[in-house]
Amino acid sequence: TNVNSTPPQTERLEKRTMGTSASSLKFQESVCTLTEVDVAPDDSVFWDEIWKVASSAEEVFELIPPEIARKLRDERFDNMATLFTQATAQLCQIVETPYTIYFDQALNCVRVLTRILPFLLEKGDLGDPDENVEHLCWGTGPSTIPGDEKIGLVVGDDGTSSSAPSKLSLEDQEPLALLVVHAAMHMLFLPQFTCDFYEEKEVSSKKKKAHLSKDERELKAEAGLNHVKSVDAGVVLLAKPASIIWAPGCGVDAKKLGPDASTRKYDKNRVEVLRLLLAACCDPLFAPADEYNPLASRWLAVAVAADAPNAICLFYSLLNTILTYDPSSMPYSATFTSETHIALVELSAQVLCVLLDCGLPGSPEIVQNLETEPIVEFDEASKGGFNIFRTLLARMDKIKELTMVFEGFARLLQNVYQAKTSYLPTGSSGRLECFQELLVLLWKFLEENPLFMTHVLTKCNANRLIVPICYLMYKSRRDPAQIGLVHICTFVLLKLSGERSFGVALNKPFTDKLPCDLPLFTGGHSDLVVITLHKLVVNGAYKLVPLYSCFLTIICNISPYWRKMSLVAAVKLVNLFELFSSPKFLYSGEQAHRHLALLLEVFNNIIQYQFAGNEHLVYAIIRRKDSFGRLSSLTLQKAQAQCHKVYGDHSRVEYDADARAPMTAVDGNGNVLEDGSVTSAPFTPTEEWLIDLKESLPLETVTRLLQHLVPVVDEMVASKQGVVDEQQILAVLSDVTMVGLLPVPHAIVIRKYQPNQYTALWFTAFMWGVIFLRNQSLPMFDGQAIELFQVSVQDDEDD
Repeated sequence: TNVNSTPPQTERLEKRTMGTSASSLKFQESVCTLTEVDVAPDDSVFWDEIWKVASSAEEVFELIPPEIARKLRDERFDNMATLFTQATAQLCQIVETPYTIYFDQALNCVRVLTRILPFLLEKGDLGDPDENVEHLCWGTGPSTIPGDEKIGLVVGDDGTSSSAPSKLSLEDQEPLALLVVHAAMHMLFLPQFTCDFYEEKEVSSKKKKAHLSKDERELKAEAGLNHVKSVDAGVVLLAKPASIIWAPGCGVDAKKLGPDASTRKYDKNRVEVLRLLLAACCDPLFAPADEYNPLASRWLAVAVAADAPNAICLFYSLLNTILTYDPSSMPYSATFTSETHIALVELSAQVLCVLLDCGLPGSPEIVQNLETEPIVEFDEASKGGFNIFRTLLARMDKIKELTMVFEGFARLLQNVYQAKTSYLPTGSSGRLECFQELLVLLWKFLEENPLFMTHVLTKCNANRLIVPICYLMYKSRRDPAQIGLVHICTFVLLKLSGERSFGVALNKPFTDKLPCDLPLFTGGHSDLVVITLHKLVVNGAYKLVPLYSCFLTIICNISPYWRKMSLVAAVKLVNLFELFSSPKFLYSGEQAHRHLALLLEVFNNIIQYQFAGNEHLVYAIIRRKDSFGRLSSLTLQKAQAQCHKVYGDHSRVEYDADARAPMTAVDGNGNVLEDGSVTSAPFTPTEEWLIDLKESLPLETVTRLLQHLVPVVDEMVASKQGVVDEQQILAVLSDVTMVGLLPVPHAIVIRKYQPNQYTALWFTAFMWGVIFLRNQSLPMFDGQAIELFQVSVQDDEDD
């Protein structure tokens, strides 16, 4: 994955107050001192100045640039260790005694930790290991830090520095890495800091037995989840106390939330602490892509463990914050409050993506305790790779919640193009830019919750997702920086196309007006999908070539259910056949003809199963009959001559059809189909290749169709002396029956997406690439040490 970034220019903060300037200068002096001399951990005067000086996040990042952070780590590690331990200890203290007078100091600690943690993780579990970093974070290996200085100092009640109130012995002290992650998760639900006061009320022993609706019973039965397993005890998967969840929606009864449940007064603090949690989970950035192991990061393992504090409340808080946001509800939202909330929504999406990307998938199996509460058995929760966030996602099973999730995704993704068709002034709507993160989350739901996709395709209007996905693909097709976006949209379409109900749903009329140069057509959403994918092939970036097989597989999967194809889509499909049967494409690789096989399967599906109503496609095939004839009459001599004419001595091959995205094809029974091998060597047609081509191209149905209908059309044209209206021909074709004239209908083959480690790795790299680029205004991560993808820096032309 290549990530192009333009480094943000450091802008001097003008019009500062005298106090702010002085505090910034003092902080800068302290940072310089840390890089030049060793400062004793018990030098309370020095350290108090660092923690008590008011510094914004922007100032902290500006005054601790990457070179200073690495110098501290590599040359003054004792100072870095004290900085880390004291900041962590103070966060632990504020969690224990959350007094508002210390909140500003706690924020300073959060900002410093957010800045330095990524540079420690460069030498962490997945990066270039360092003994000092290992010992500092996890308490293992040799240490250069004296034992008495491990915890450092925290703020005492009298405002002076004192030892930590519960100073831990080395034997029972928890690792600092665990403490900082747990502190961040506690601080996301700290009264008067990130949420309102709450009381943990005792739950009544009398519980109402949950009754499933008819739709819920049918949904679970279809997914094979109608069996409920009961055990004595386990990890309860309910948010407690539910009143601290940030927004109404999933996982909480609205009645349990306070009257100010959707308050935005804590947004700024929530953003700051979420940044810290994201910084603590950035291990994957420093692992080479071919070596990345989703189970290797202990930082991430702590964050997603069954005992991670407030994990369940955090899952539903993040999810509800994202999916309940309505950009259209605040048409004039250029205020500080709304901008901060948009930042919270976007950061929530990033953090939730990260937390759902590590460990192992959650089990959707329904397990309850004796009180009928949803639980995870202790044995399961203690296994390596357990991820409580993925488990919560997999276990969501209420129709109301699944509908809310769908409505949220649909509303936010539709905003991608609706914001551009609004009559409101530019920048007046609360438009989100995190659609790539939203697509990753949508993918996670489709992949890991077996009820969600079925519910979307049978009870919701799935086309509300398809239109923005097609729009994003269409608009991004030529932008090299958006190749990843096109990939994830393709994966979503491929996943959905494996379901019959998706193909049926696409027949609904398409009536939206998209702000792009989409050809005008009258038809359904199937037409939109095909017109979009055609444009990506004929007018897309070269890097989309590996996706061509996926594009054609999507079309092939939906074709048996396509009731009435528009004229525009019919012409585009036949154009694709001409394109892929041209010498340039056909001889670009030994397996290039598989594109033609998929297109012929599309034609066969429609001719055999949806002939009535698809006269536009039939007529388009008749008009391009020579393309099919040339292919069926191809000889080895012709093939070799055409190949030599196009490619000569094979010194260059512009198009490599054998480059493809990872995908496994299966038929309707789940049997894996053989797929072509990948080669990149120069290709010359051989007798074996020609035999394979003839056997793999299902031309018989189209050939029979042409044999019967070409004379009918020719006779009609002749009777009109060559002057015939196209509508008359279409009318004749719509009345023709092919019953008894075509081969016996073939079995419908649906190729389903199969999860594999390569696509999982691709999603990780894509997701972190997006997060890296989306955090450039406050540059959390320095591209110099990133290994997961390649960072190429572009100089600003104006400099």
